[in-house]
Amino acid sequence: MKKTIHVLLWFVFTPLLTLIFWLFTTHTLVQYINIIFYIAITLTILSFIILIVQEGVLDPTSYGFRRLKYQLTNKKHKDALENDEFFKPTQVKKTHYFVSTWVVTAFYTNIFYVLLSIVISFLI
Repeated sequence: MKKTIHVLLWFVFTPLLTLIFWLFTTHTLVQYINIIFYIAITLTILSFIILIVQEGVLDPTSYGFRRLKYQLTNKKHKDALENDEFFKPTQVKKTHYFVSTWVVTAFYTNIFYVLLSIVISFLI
């Protein structure tokens, strides 16, 4: 039920936001398709960034830089950072990551709208 609500929300949100922006421009079908493409591509990029961060894809890079910083610090500062889990990490990634379902739904829904606007623009 929760997944259905997320899907319905995103299938309504993008066209509704497009309609709001379209009301302030010239009222043509081509302009509506352009605006839905711009909004869908922006929401796709934002949801993809959130998805990348939530899945922990950048954690190994962060781990490497923190370990390098710890290795390159002088002896005086190394003693102060000895018990700090952030600057002297012991593992690369967490064992479990929680990815919100709305992010995945928003990503796939807006990918659909991007592809749909491209197909419609070629048909017009």
